[in-house]
Amino acid sequence: MTENQDKTVDRRRLLRRAGTVAAGVAGSTVVGAAVAGPAQAAPGDPVLQGSANSAGAATTTLTSTAAGPTLRLANPAIISEDGLALARPSLQLAPSGDYLHQDSQPGSVGMDNYGNLQVVAGQYNGEALVDYVHTSGNSNRIVPIIPQRVIDTRSAAGRERIVNPSSTTLDSTGRLREGQTIHLDLTDFVFFGDAVFGNITVTTTAAPGFARVFPYGAGAGSVSTINFQANQSLSNAFMSGIGFDADYISVFANKTTHVILDVVAFVIGIGAVNPAYLPFSSGARTAEALADRTARRAAKAKQESPSWK
Repeated sequence: MTENQDKTVDRRRLLRRAGTVAAGVAGSTVVGAAVAGPAQAAPGDPVLQGSANSAGAATTTLTSTAAGPTLRLANPAIISEDGLALARPSLQLAPSGDYLHQDSQPGSVGMDNYGNLQVVAGQYNGEALVDYVHTSGNSNRIVPIIPQRVIDTRSAAGRERIVNPSSTTLDSTGRLREGQTIHLDLTDFVFFGDAVFGNITVTTTAAPGFARVFPYGAGAGSVSTINFQANQSLSNAFMSGIGFDADYISVFANKTTHVILDVVAFVIGIGAVNPAYLPFSSGARTAEALADRTARRAAKAKQESPSWK
């Protein structure tokens, strides 16, 4: 593997541990009020509403003996011209790097540079045990991408993402040899993926047989993803988990065949999909006004629903 692949694998091992120990050091930022006024409270002075407040190197603690919440934040909704209520954020967290600081106390909450929420559930050997916030223990989402070709063993360029190319795994024309397994690098498309949706094609098959797609580092199992006859070209859709320690998947064939593999979507929990392959510009999507999106959806619903007529 290359140096970059080694780094990715090492980081995945760190993050996959239950209760991740924060190894990076992130800068801490004191987030002030949304609109800064001309005045600023000095450390030790009362907090000034509507102005920037600096705590210096000290920690600001808020306590209450009331039966209700210790802290309550509210930002009244703004009513747009078309009568839609647009909520404003009541709390904003500034990204704090890849990890919360290793000295973070239990109960700390932060956000990494990828938009994932992190919490510190405890400490181990004096270092923070960082975990990611999920709606459930195995929550994830499916992210579709513009269909991309991962490998095509019929050409040298199409074999570049094979991690273990050799005369043992591939024949002189590039076909996956009988009884061999190749590992495919998906790091161009996804970081810390859980699963992948795609399509596998076999062609120039040497004899009747089958091929299977499975997570890198896991057992191949006894199932087949696609079955084929001799001298046949055939395709089939598949879904497969992605490797535990690296963003790889594996392909096994019990008979020699060319393999073409395309991907169309990824399942991610705390990972990310490469924006270059998303079916829209991520910058344009985030820059799109929420009011415009909401108005268009309301107009479409009114047009399509009889109850609106």
